[in-house]
Amino acid sequence: MKRFVIGLGLALILVSASSHAQERRGYEGVVGLKGKTIGTLILLESSGTSLRGWMRLEKFAPIESGTILEHGVEFSAAGNHYEIDERRGRISYSGPDGEGSRYIRRLERRTGRLEELGEDRGFSRVKIATVAVNGRPQKFRVGRPALWKQAAAPFESFERIEELLGKEITLWLAEADNRTGRVVGIEEPDGMNIPLKKPKEEKKK
Repeated sequence: MKRFVIGLGLALILVSASSHAQERRGYEGVVGLKGKTIGTLILLESSGTSLRGWMRLEKFAPIESGTILEHGVEFSAAGNHYEIDERRGRISYSGPDGEGSRYIRRLERRTGRLEELGEDRGFSRVKIATVAVNGRPQKFRVGRPALWKQAAAPFESFERIEELLGKEITLWLAEADNRTGRVVGIEEPDGMNIPLKKPKEEKKK
């Protein structure tokens, strides 16, 4: 009986901890901004039912007053209110920059070791990153993804992915399946503080 009580107590602790565990999610879509339609990228981190993160509106703006809903999320950014309904694939918004309802999709997350970086030989000439995900190599198309910084606003575009060769990285993918996808965001690896511009090399004496 004593072992049962201890086991039950441990299970309750684990359930409680997991329910408040941090979770990251990302979205790509379009919204209205000052009478124009723009592409947006939304990077969110949840703790319990609260949210924080960033939304690209020309530049990345911090997420405010975020909440997880049953089938999506809602939050404020740059004075506007946004609500994402994942079932419908729609983002509704209202505020000083206008109101409306547009298309959005949730991104897939992949983590693995960046093994190789090549180039597509087709017309697009985009970079192809080979990442070992769960021990199996997968190839992802890399353009100019955002860099999700550990302790600062994300970089709007990060082209120096070669600096991450050999490291464990986390990618945010659009148009993803079991073999490939398009990289729209990269999380800055733990222990790194990547500068916006590549440091100048010191001239040899």
